[in-house]
Amino acid sequence: MSKIYAQHGDVCLEKIFSIPTGSKKIELYKGFVIEHGEGVHKHCLVETEGVTGYEKDGILYLCVEKEIPLLDHEEHKIMTISPGIYRKGIELEYDAEADEARRTQD
Repeated sequence: MSKIYAQHGDVCLEKIFSIPTGSKKIELYKGFVIEHGEGVHKHCLVETEGVTGYEKDGILYLCVEKEIPLLDHEEHKIMTISPGIYRKGIELEYDAEADEARRTQD
């Protein structure tokens, strides 16, 4: 079970209990883009010390060891995250006329 812990524009961070089995460790660095938005906008990592990244089936997982400023975006303030394990998700919007859900673009 998970819940949305934080939202940074259209990026949602869901707090989860563990990294899924079979996930591969990925290299993170300052400026690592976790999501592209409209045009040149993007959600980037501000700090990576104490953060380990994993990926499975195209989904990014972050293991955060200490409270740090984590995400930046041209249209939002820098977001600080507390320790925990997170799955990156994307906010969806529902179009009743088309009867479909689609990703929001930030």
